[in-house]
Order: sequence, then structure tokens, then C-alpha cells
Amino acid sequence: MPREAKLFLSSSGSAVRGFFKFRANIPPRWIRNAQQSRKRIEPEIVKALRSVKNIQRNRPRAKVALKNATKKFKTALSQWETAYNKENFYRGIRILLELQRNGASVL
Repeated sequence: MPREAKLFLSSSGSAVRGFFKFRANIPPRWIRNAQQSRKRIEPEIVKALRSVKNIQRNRPRAKVALKNATKKFKTALSQWETAYNKENFYRGIRILLELQRNGASVL
């Protein structure tokens, strides 16, 4: 069971707010986990998008089926966007920490 992203939620997804709240280190594993979470959702997005396009093309009058397929697509896309935002959030904090320590960033 994944842990809750308390830092991400408490700082409203802002890397700067997260940087001021969190003074330890952001392990590269956190960035990698967020990326893997995002990549794991992508096949579901492709499947949902193809379903919407298929219904639009083959059954243009099937309003309920199209509405359900669109809703499923939007849900998957929303999950992907959250994972993408978390990945960039952790990467941003890591860069700010590197700037603070070294004056320059490798990332």
C-alpha cells in the first residue's frame, strides 16, 4: 500500500512551499517512484482513449456509451496528471536543495 504524499498535499503541489517545509533530503527513489506510478497509468489512458475514438467512429449515436467512455478517460488522465505533478514536485525540491548546498544543480 503506497504511503500518502503528505508533503505534496500540505504544500499544495508547490515545490517552493515544499522546500521551505522540508529541510531533509529528497531521495532519488521518490522521484523514480512517482515516475513509475505515472508510467504504470499510461496503458490505461491509451486503452480509454482508443475506446472513446472507437465509439465516436463506429457508434456516433451511442450517447451513453460515449459519455461513460469519456468519463473513464478523464479519470485515468486525472490520475496521470497527479502523478506527473508529484514527480515534478519532488524533482523541484531536489533541485532547490542542490542549489542551496552547491550553488548549482546537475538535474
